Amino acid sequence: MDPEDKADILLVDDQPANLLALEAVLEGLGQNLVKVNSGTEALRYLLDHDVALILMDIKMPGMDGYEAASLIQGRERSRHTPIIFLTGYERTDAQMFKGYSVGAVDFLTKPFVPEVLRSKVAVFVDLFRKREEVKRQAEVLREMERREHERQLQEATQRFEAENLRREMQLAREIQQKLFPAPVDVPGVDIGGACYPADATGGDYFDYIPLTDNSLGLVIGDVSGHGIGAALVMAATRAYLHALAMSYADLEQILTLTNRALVADVGQSHFVTLLLASLNPRTRSLVYTSAGHSPGYVLSAAGEVKEVLRSTATPLGIMDGQFPASPAIGLAPGDLVFLFTDGLVESWAPDGTQFEGERALTVVRANHHRTAQEIVVALFEAVRTFADQQPQLDDITAIVIKVNAAA
Repeated sequence: MDPEDKADILLVDDQPANLLALEAVLEGLGQNLVKVNSGTEALRYLLDHDVALILMDIKMPGMDGYEAASLIQGRERSRHTPIIFLTGYERTDAQMFKGYSVGAVDFLTKPFVPEVLRSKVAVFVDLFRKREEVKRQAEVLREMERREHERQLQEATQRFEAENLRREMQLAREIQQKLFPAPVDVPGVDIGGACYPADATGGDYFDYIPLTDNSLGLVIGDVSGHGIGAALVMAATRAYLHALAMSYADLEQILTLTNRALVADVGQSHFVTLLLASLNPRTRSLVYTSAGHSPGYVLSAAGEVKEVLRSTATPLGIMDGQFPASPAIGLAPGDLVFLFTDGLVESWAPDGTQFEGERALTVVRANHHRTAQEIVVALFEAVRTFADQQPQLDDITAIVIKVNAAA
């Protein structure tokens, strides 16, 4: 039998010969027989051990069996430990009553019948093992209940946090959408634009900003990455541009000061590619400066590329620098200006093909007869169809400006 499976049986007698006799009778049960010579030693052992049964002599010097039993039963740990009294004297009703009153479960008179003693001890050992098994199962059950409670609590916490995050992201999306411009009414020109974030919020940006020289500022930008961090940098960029546009009309000056503010406030955690253009409807001309942004296009009424609006400087937020503006670009009736972020042309099909700029120009040409806003929507739908509705990996933004044919 595994030592760990053995039950302790405590033998208490002041006579070594009696202890040896008990040991000889009980050793065949295969249990752990613990021998002590007094009630005091028994109490000391029971401080740290649980036993299946106590066999205790009544007549012992100093502390007799009755007193020892009373103290044993008075302790919480040993309160329910069965005690069988052993006596070498004839049992009386008074002795038995006193023994039962201090917790005894039986009396055996010496000399006892070995088979009877072994039988009684075996019964109590079996009961002890069953009690221990019930205790073990109860502990396992409590542990299972504790783990299940913790699991349910964790799931509830995760659901709460996920729902809280969802609400916060929804609120952030609603706030960001309000930062995008309302449609503008410019004589002789049709302008449409839209941003389609990859996440609840994004780092793409487009805007229409009135400038102090009565021209209209057109902005399209892309903060590195996407999500909350990029959205915050986008909001800061927008705030700088709007504040500076109230005092300056010069595009180079506006972008130079915006860049200086971003370098100071954001550092190099994010950078911003951005194209800022000034549209003068009276002269039908466009001036732009581009901080590392994707090339834009000016198409003729026939769909030919008249101008490519290439980058003129490094992205914003990296280092101090200058952002020179282009010469004025004349716009003829029927011309179309197409601005976009790289999320549009860098979308992928399932076979690994990229959408690219030429495919985007093909969509614009095919929809040239439609309104500027309809062309922007057609571009997004074409990209999503090309990607076979796979998860969108980057924000997609576009602006289309059409010069009316009768202008």
